[in-house]
Amino acid sequence: MLFLVGLPHVAPAQASKSTTKSKPAPVRGSLFIGNDKSPWLPRTTLLPTAASIETRAQKLSSRQRNLDAFGLSTFPREDDAPIIEEDVYRATPKITLNQALQTLKINGVNLQRRQFLIGGRQAEEGDVIELSFKNEIFQAQVVEVNATELHFRDLQRDETGVLKHTIIPQLNIEPLQKVVSQFESRMTPMEPSTPDKP
Repeated sequence: MLFLVGLPHVAPAQASKSTTKSKPAPVRGSLFIGNDKSPWLPRTTLLPTAASIETRAQKLSSRQRNLDAFGLSTFPREDDAPIIEEDVYRATPKITLNQALQTLKINGVNLQRRQFLIGGRQAEEGDVIELSFKNEIFQAQVVEVNATELHFRDLQRDETGVLKHTIIPQLNIEPLQKVVSQFESRMTPMEPSTPDKP
């Protein structure tokens, strides 16, 4: 029963496909629409006609060009499909240890023990920290801990990285200068007073 009901729906679809193949391609209309051919433009002499727009457009330099500023066809046809070259590959940028180290947040540095804190974890010189950055895994060994930088070396890629920090403030110590009083030139030395005898 279901088979008989489905047959009438299949037959008209096949007939419609055969009729679409026999139809000729539609004729392309004029490129410009003016006051004389447009039903939605107001009928006024101020607006140009399609023929006057066509004569002015022939004088434009863009009518003589086959390609526009983006490399596309100025007047495209169906056969003007862009050619895609599949053998062109872009080199992906290399992810380095320095990029991965910039994601770390240093909370404290102990210079006497050569240790530092990342979040709540402690690391010191010689420890290996495993970092994950943009689907890449880095095994960074701590090489040096100093007052301004932390130096690392990746064990797998054999590259080095530096992470700068400002945990320990860098104080500029100025040399001591003698403070000159404005009254110093007017002072006269005095002898110390002798203590009273008992």
